[in-house]
Amino acid sequence: MADYLYRAKITHTEKTVEQLYKMQYYVYEKPRMILRALIGFGLVVAAVLSSLPTWGKALLLLIGAWLLVSRDFPAAVRADKALSERKAKLPDMNYGFGPDKVHLSGEGSMDIAYKKFTRLVEDRQYLYLFVNRNSVCMLEKGSVKPADLMAFAKLLEEKTGLKWRAEKSFLSMSIYDIRQAFRDMRGK
Repeated sequence: MADYLYRAKITHTEKTVEQLYKMQYYVYEKPRMILRALIGFGLVVAAVLSSLPTWGKALLLLIGAWLLVSRDFPAAVRADKALSERKAKLPDMNYGFGPDKVHLSGEGSMDIAYKKFTRLVEDRQYLYLFVNRNSVCMLEKGSVKPADLMAFAKLLEEKTGLKWRAEKSFLSMSIYDIRQAFRDMRGK
């Protein structure tokens, strides 16, 4: 596969590994995030409205507040574990996008047929091509060559049969987004 339609890459750093695990968590664990937030909110309300002793209210408030502000804590723990296992040996990944598959090279090489991808997700800096919850290709938007990101994104939509999704922040989710997260969870 010498002739590629597009090429892209990523040079992994601690920051990119952390971002990868966060995105993986946002995409596949959104119902868990919502549940954590609801439990946290419930504990804060219980602390305010209950007639528990002060130490009990403080404990409920502390746990509730922690659940509210640590929504991606599990992803951070997974990223830290992965980084410590690698002992700072992070790969540079190169991608070649051919007519019927993607060629990956870095810590080895392999080909992935476009139809194996299950989700296409983007954020400000990166594109994520998910095969499943444990397998994802992450690439820097600025590394796409030729440098026509719109045409590249459209090609991936055509080849995979998927639409790009921009993951929303937790606070900007609508009722529709929450419903869709629970539908995705049931569809597993």
